[in-house]
Amino acid sequence: MSFIIQSNDVYKNTELSINHNECHCAPVNGNIGTLPTLFHQNGSFNHEANSYLFYQKSVKDAKDLSPCAQALHAYYQFLEDKGLEWDKFPPIKRLKPTYLFRSHLLKRIKRGELAHSTASVRMNQIVNFYKWLMHNGYLRIKNEKEAPFKLEFISVQNQGMLAHISPTFTVTTSDLRIKVPKDASSKSIRPLSPLSQESLSILTQHLPNASEELRLQTLISTDTGMRIQEVATLSLDAIDTATSLAESEHRYEIVLSPQSTGVQTKYLKQRRVEISSVLLNKLNEYRTSERRLKRINKLNLKLKGLPVTAANLKQAAVEKLQLCERHEPLFVSEQGNPVTGKSIEARWVELRTLIKKTSPSFTHRFHDLRSTYGTYRLNDLLEAGLSSMECMELLMDWMGHNSESTTWKYLRFLKHKEIFKTKFGLLDNIMHEALKDNHE
Repeated sequence: MSFIIQSNDVYKNTELSINHNECHCAPVNGNIGTLPTLFHQNGSFNHEANSYLFYQKSVKDAKDLSPCAQALHAYYQFLEDKGLEWDKFPPIKRLKPTYLFRSHLLKRIKRGELAHSTASVRMNQIVNFYKWLMHNGYLRIKNEKEAPFKLEFISVQNQGMLAHISPTFTVTTSDLRIKVPKDASSKSIRPLSPLSQESLSILTQHLPNASEELRLQTLISTDTGMRIQEVATLSLDAIDTATSLAESEHRYEIVLSPQSTGVQTKYLKQRRVEISSVLLNKLNEYRTSERRLKRINKLNLKLKGLPVTAANLKQAAVEKLQLCERHEPLFVSEQGNPVTGKSIEARWVELRTLIKKTSPSFTHRFHDLRSTYGTYRLNDLLEAGLSSMECMELLMDWMGHNSESTTWKYLRFLKHKEIFKTKFGLLDNIMHEALKDNHE
C-alpha cells in the first residue's frame, strides 16, 4: 500500500559533498518548510509525484498541499490495486488509468463512500498533475490516442455583477471532470448545518464548562462568521481597528488582513467583519487579564530565544512565531504557543463529546458556527427590508466568500427552512447568556 510521510524542512538550494566515498547533502538556503512525501507500497520514493508537490510549494507557493497529496495518494493506491502504470495509456479510452480512476470515484460516490465535491477535487488534481508531467517532459505524448485525457472548452453562465455585459464565458476543462450537484441540500455534498434555536440553547448551557479561551472562540465564530483559522490568528492589531457602524450603536467592524493585522484569512484577502459591542468589550477585558498575560509572557520568552532555537524548529513553527512577533495574537496556549485551528477543533470536539452525553443529537462541527451566523444574519437583513441583492453583497463581504454562488446558498437554505427565520437579536441574547456568568 502506498503511503504518505510528512517530511522535515525542505530546502530549494542544497550543497552536495563527498566525504570518505559517502555523499552528503547539506541545506544552503530557501527553506520552504515541510512537505507531504509519497512512497510506493515497496517503500520506494515516488519521484514524479514528489517533484510535483515540491513544485507546488516552491514555485506556486501553495499554502495547503493536503488536497493535492490526498488526491495523488488515492490515485497511486488505485493504480497499485489494479496493477496499472501511471505512464501507460492504451488507445482505447476506457482502458486508460485516468478514465478507470474516474469510474472508480463515481462508483464510490454511488455507494455513498465519497462526496461529489471530494471526487471532483481529486479528479481535477490528477488532471493538473498530468498537465505538469507533460509540460516538464516526464510524460511524452506522440499522438492524441496516447493522451491521458481530452481537453474541452465549455461555456459557463456568468452570475457576476457584469453578467448583463458578458452573459457567458469559456473555460478549459477535460472530459474527466466530475460535476458537483448545484443543490446544496443534496446528500452528495455537505449541506449547511447552522445551529437551530434549540441547539444554540444547549450550547449556551454547556459553554460555562469550557475554558475561557474556547468560550470566546465559540462566540467569535458565532457572532462574526469568522473561520476557525481566522479565530486562531485573531490579533490585538485586528481588535484595535474596531470602528462603530453608523447605523448601529451595538455593532462594530474590525479588519482581518494577513498583511496589516496578521489574521490569516482564506485566499489571503483583506476584509471587514462585524462584531457586537458586548463581545468586543469582553475581548478587550480578556486581553489584559492575568490569565492571558501569563501565557503571553511564556510566548515572549520563546520569541526572545528564537534566533537560537530556530535551527531546531520546523519552518512552519518558525513562521508562526515570526507572525507573533509582528502581530501579537489574542489567543495563546497554556504552554506559550500560538493557537492553531487544529487545537481549537480538538477542544471543540471535547466539548461536543460532553454535550452529547445529555443531548445525543448535538453533532455540530465548529465550522457550523460560521453558517449559524450567516443564516441568522441574512434573515435579519431580509427582515429589515433590504433587497436580496443588497443582502447578498453585505453577507459576501462580511463572510469573505470568493464566489457569489456560495452566498446564494444561504438564501436558498432560508427559503426551505422556515425554522431559521428568527431575528439576529437571538444571537445577541445567546451572547449575553454565555457571558453573564462571568459578571455574577
